[in-house]
Amino acid sequence: MTETIQDLKLKLDHLADKNRELLQRCGNLEATQLSLEQIIADNNSKRLDAEMISMELEQVFRKVTDAMWIVSDDGIVIRANDSMLQLLGKSSEDVIGKNCADLLSYGHCQKGSCPLKVAETNIQREYDIQLTGKPEDLEHYILSVAPLTTIVGSTGIVCQFKNITDRKRATQKLAELNETLKQIALVDGLTQIANRRRFDEVLAQEWKRLSRDKKPLSLLIADIDFFKKYNDHYGHQAGDDCLRRVGKALAGAILRPADLVARYGGEEFALILPEADLDAALHVGDRALGVIAELAVEHSYSDISEIVTISVGAATLVPLQDQSPAELIALADKALYQSKSAGRSRVTAAETRMTDFAGGPASIGL
Repeated sequence: MTETIQDLKLKLDHLADKNRELLQRCGNLEATQLSLEQIIADNNSKRLDAEMISMELEQVFRKVTDAMWIVSDDGIVIRANDSMLQLLGKSSEDVIGKNCADLLSYGHCQKGSCPLKVAETNIQREYDIQLTGKPEDLEHYILSVAPLTTIVGSTGIVCQFKNITDRKRATQKLAELNETLKQIALVDGLTQIANRRRFDEVLAQEWKRLSRDKKPLSLLIADIDFFKKYNDHYGHQAGDDCLRRVGKALAGAILRPADLVARYGGEEFALILPEADLDAALHVGDRALGVIAELAVEHSYSDISEIVTISVGAATLVPLQDQSPAELIALADKALYQSKSAGRSRVTAAETRMTDFAGGPASIGL
């Protein structure tokens, strides 16, 4: 009987140990359950946040003002925002799942420069593109493309079309305005022929070119005879009109595109004749005298004629590196002085040659 009681006591102690062990396990399970519940709650919260962020990003993607679409590396459109649909003039159903090259053409598709190539190079690129249409409706865009890898590992390309048409047009207008201003800066306001600044530029350019080519450069300087008396008696408005008519007539006296007529200053005009020898320059000078005579502008106060006339000085040099255009100007100016000293209304070659207008111009193709 005693042994039986002892055995029962041992069993009870064993059961008590088991009970404590089970209680410990239950406690551990409850702690694990609470931990799992917390993890699940955290995950749910994060998933909700991710969904909210995804929805917000979707809204941003859809509503961004620049046209955007996402294209797979084989050219199939995966997503397109509202601006892109508006640019294409199509609905989402007509765009998603279609090949991008069939929806929009801008000169790079099916070429080595195709934007889809960024999926291979993994380098973001930009393109200056024009969307086809009428010239007056042509629109300019900066196309930015960047490679994209989704969370499932597939690859694609994000394409953003930024409309820069207004900027392009403004830049073009500015360039045109600058060109106009440049032309204005090089044109004499009264006579509408080249001004002194343009004369200096062209003379320097031709001097440099012909010094290299070892070819002649001729210069004529013409002066309206007794122009002060003309102004004094006919008035400055008539004087201005006379300058305009003389300038226009002299511009008509040259035949080659490379030649230039400029207002040199006051009542003086200059004619630059690249690659023309002295005989050719004298011929042009004779023709200049003729076209002014043909104007038949009354000048009753001239000491030599009843109409407006000009005196011309001609000079020719083959430019050298150690010379300057000022030497050619000095020679032509000296020849002009000689024309005036000899009686005016004539063309005189620097130092050695003189041709009176009465002799008539020769025909040598200038």
